[in-house]
Amino acid sequence: MRCSLLLMLMLLLLASCRQKEEPERTYDLSQSRALLATGEQMLDEATAGAAIPPETLAQLEETSEGRRLAEALREHQAQHELMAEANRLLVAERYNDLAVLLERAQREGLATSQLLELAGLPQALQALRLYCARRPFEHAADLEQNLEFLRPWLRQLQELSPAFQIFLQEQQAQLMAMRQQEAVAAEEDILQQLDWLMANSTQASHAGDYLAQAANDFPQLPILQYLQRSGDAWQPTGILRQQLDVPNGFLARASTRERLSLELAFALVWDALGEEAQGVLAQEWKNSTTTSSLTGTFLKAKCLKDITLFESAIATWQHKATQDELLNGSPAFLDDYLEALFPEAPSSSWSLAAPDFANSLGRLLECAR
Repeated sequence: MRCSLLLMLMLLLLASCRQKEEPERTYDLSQSRALLATGEQMLDEATAGAAIPPETLAQLEETSEGRRLAEALREHQAQHELMAEANRLLVAERYNDLAVLLERAQREGLATSQLLELAGLPQALQALRLYCARRPFEHAADLEQNLEFLRPWLRQLQELSPAFQIFLQEQQAQLMAMRQQEAVAAEEDILQQLDWLMANSTQASHAGDYLAQAANDFPQLPILQYLQRSGDAWQPTGILRQQLDVPNGFLARASTRERLSLELAFALVWDALGEEAQGVLAQEWKNSTTTSSLTGTFLKAKCLKDITLFESAIATWQHKATQDELLNGSPAFLDDYLEALFPEAPSSSWSLAAPDFANSLGRLLECAR
């Protein structure tokens, strides 16, 4: 635009000097001075946005060429004022008003390249403000959904501010951390539920199906590396058997989370392990002083025929059980406890199914006579 204005200025100046040799023509030098002053003003970037004096515009409009220049100057002034107003609206975070201003500038043909660079920016900043207002996010899915909401404006926001790039990286890192935390929490909930099912004689038969459903929803569950589904039953994987091939205190070295998965996996496939593997695990229990699950405690007591450990596990079961479970259920491994308590008693005394804790206790009293 500045080049066009200067070209018009030069044409007007040339026109005023074109027939200098004709003495009968007279010229208004104030018009030239006004044009020169305007040209100097347009060339000076520091004052390019200053208002054009009305007197200058009035002088320019006295000729047809001047009117064209005056119109261009007014357009330039309007464009500068629009840019200044856009900056003020940005600072004030009046994004809706900024969007209206940009639409008006484009409609009236006053949108400069600088102003067009702001196109879409009001929506981007408004989206960012909404994103921040919704924080903090309770779940990873909420954070992921809002990052997706922000996606159409990411390029503009990243170009606008290096600080936003850092902010975006922080949000993406937070999303990964939240996913990890939720995965750990989900794993914990599933294993705790599985533990309780296996610790109840009346519900233990449902444990395998429960884990199968959980595996469909959470295929990355760590316990699944030790188990494989075969028909309606779970079988030990090679990884689980490797633990027993070279045991060397693996239960004692395992973390609480690892031990929880191992204990439940061993209990779930106990019959499929075979006597040799069961003996190796019994030896491992001697080297591991703690358990991470109620089922693991029962299994350890079974392997070691530890009456005290059985009684401790039964007490824990009674403390956790609901009133209905106390009346109509019984802890798992109860028959193993009775066998450990009365090794000389005939197994037929409690080999029948025990539907509830009361019946099993009756058998216990019968053996104690």
